[in-house]
Amino acid sequence: MKKKRVAKKIVTLLTAAAIGVGAFAGLPTTTKAADNAGIRSFVTRMYEVCLDREPDTDGLNDWSNRLATGQAQGTDIAFGFIFSEEFKNLNLCNEHYVDSMYSAFFGREADAAGKADWVGQLNSGATRGHVMTGFVNSQEFANLCASYGINQGSGDWSADNISVNGTCSICANGGNSGNSGSREVTPEMRAFAERLYTCCLDREADENGLNDWANALANGATGSEVAAGFVFSQEYKNKDASDTQYVLMLYKTMLGREADTYGVTDWVLRLRNGASREAVYNGFIGSTEFANLCQNAGITVGSAIADNGTTGRQSTGEKVNAYLAEYVNGEYGRTSYIGQPTEGQLIDLTGSYESFTGSNAVHTETEPFIAYEGAVGKINYVGDITLDFLN
Repeated sequence: MKKKRVAKKIVTLLTAAAIGVGAFAGLPTTTKAADNAGIRSFVTRMYEVCLDREPDTDGLNDWSNRLATGQAQGTDIAFGFIFSEEFKNLNLCNEHYVDSMYSAFFGREADAAGKADWVGQLNSGATRGHVMTGFVNSQEFANLCASYGINQGSGDWSADNISVNGTCSICANGGNSGNSGSREVTPEMRAFAERLYTCCLDREADENGLNDWANALANGATGSEVAAGFVFSQEYKNKDASDTQYVLMLYKTMLGREADTYGVTDWVLRLRNGASREAVYNGFIGSTEFANLCQNAGITVGSAIADNGTTGRQSTGEKVNAYLAEYVNGEYGRTSYIGQPTEGQLIDLTGSYESFTGSNAVHTETEPFIAYEGAVGKINYVGDITLDFLN
């Protein structure tokens, strides 16, 4: 998707040759136009997508010959355009910078979860070179390069950054904020973002990050987009959470409450049966509880995020304390400790407590449940028996 034409007004004020001959320092410049149509199409596309203009002849010939002669590869061209003065002067906010990465190097619009993750990294202090490095070393960019008959190349530009000065040429907002339609940041928006730090990342919010996320909400980001920025952030991925830990986190983060054991069991078994973590996340997005959290913050819920097939480990391997709520003919009697199963273990007590009643006229009703710290299963003794039996 090309940038909005408002960017054109900025571009026309810049020197047309800013990305032309000699822009890639350290390599000799040739003047003969390359003959390879694919190469020239690739370079033309970079002008159109990154700079929102047609290429000047000298610049097109220069970059095309660097690719044709092997002096540069796809990643080198990417760096040359993104870190050109012409692109820098667009002064893109974090959100539109990430949009430009998707357009330039993936040839598509951003998916909500991926975009939220990258914007979250920028909001937390990652350099723009770090973000570009992630895109140009990806398989999607490799496929794009191959479609034009050029080599992808590789590199790491994480030490390079682009300062943001003034207003974004697309949304006209200052600093690193996002969409147009900016509103004032409210205490409720800050509270929504702050609880994502505590519930999802299990830490206090850093002031800069909190301000950026609150500003994103004020600028129109949805609850789903911002929450996904935390849930699918590199920081959370680094926790290497098990499926059970992931679901427990979603209960706190998306529903604002502690989990119920059989709810956790249902979601964990879905993951084990092939559902992705995005699919489970989308299940929580549609809940009444999350809608209420968003309403209280004065923001919109947003839509489901793209399914990238994210998975995780089944268990931490740790021992946890599990309990059993015992009922007699549907009436609660007591909760007993049943030991330390392995986290994530599916506990099935079917038939295990039949002999405990001492009567063939009594049977038990129970459902398997997933073990985690504090998990409480349920068993119901049915038959000619009273609560006194539990004492």
